[in-house]
Amino acid sequence: MTARVLGRVLVILVLVASGAYFLVYLYRWQWNRALVSGVFFVAAEIALVASAVLRRLQAFEDRLDELKDRPAPAPPPAALEAISATAPPPKDRFSWLSSSRTNVFVPVLLGAGVLLSGLATVVERIAGATARPVLEHRLALRLQPLALPGGGLLGPAVPVAVAPRRRGVVLGRVFAVVVAALLLYGAVDVVGDATQTRPDADTSDMTTSLVVAIDYRGAGGSALETTEALWETCRSTFRRRLSSRLEDLNGGRVLLEITPGLGEHAQRQFLGCLEDATFDRVQADVLSSTTGPSGR
Repeated sequence: MTARVLGRVLVILVLVASGAYFLVYLYRWQWNRALVSGVFFVAAEIALVASAVLRRLQAFEDRLDELKDRPAPAPPPAALEAISATAPPPKDRFSWLSSSRTNVFVPVLLGAGVLLSGLATVVERIAGATARPVLEHRLALRLQPLALPGGGLLGPAVPVAVAPRRRGVVLGRVFAVVVAALLLYGAVDVVGDATQTRPDADTSDMTTSLVVAIDYRGAGGSALETTEALWETCRSTFRRRLSSRLEDLNGGRVLLEITPGLGEHAQRQFLGCLEDATFDRVQADVLSSTTGPSGR
């Protein structure tokens, strides 16, 4: 396995993993982590597309090199003979040099005129002897597609091989496309349904108790202060006024009681905000979550 293939496989793995985590974080309402996963997904996608484009360009360059090295095809003899036979006679553009009239030889009196005229004659002769066959050769090649077939218009037709259509293959492809479309629609519908805000049941007479484990990794402050800061930041996700009570359970664990209680969708949003990368060097994990009657 070459390094190029290995790199392509790694890029595809990063693309798939980052896309999967992006959907998972959207479902959990963890926007910061979803943004990071989305950045990795876009970067891997750009790398994959750039690699494909560069491969195509390299293939085009290799093809052009092969065409340059390949000798040009010889034109059909019949077309070349016809062009040569109907070619106009060459024109002698310097015929005035061979004229016997005295007024024509006035430029000959000038040495520069003689030298330039002689040089132009040599160039014209060489060009006429070498350029005409090349031009006729190219013209014959361009007219080759218009040539009649070898047997004339009534000659035998060239058999054209037509690949038989396999009905089973076509139906299989159509079925695969339909299944892929249904799966894609179902995935989009599930993610859209999971990330939509829905009305919850009435929990005004209930209390939600959360046990949160805080790892502040030297960021300063205690677990209780960090949880309080997280609560003040994440309470903005609710559209109602809530009261809270915090209790330090030691060992980096904090009890957070919220009144009134949180419904299913509200609790999912709040947990996503708590466990998201909200603060630098701070990570919160919800160990347990219960919702019950107040005063229990």
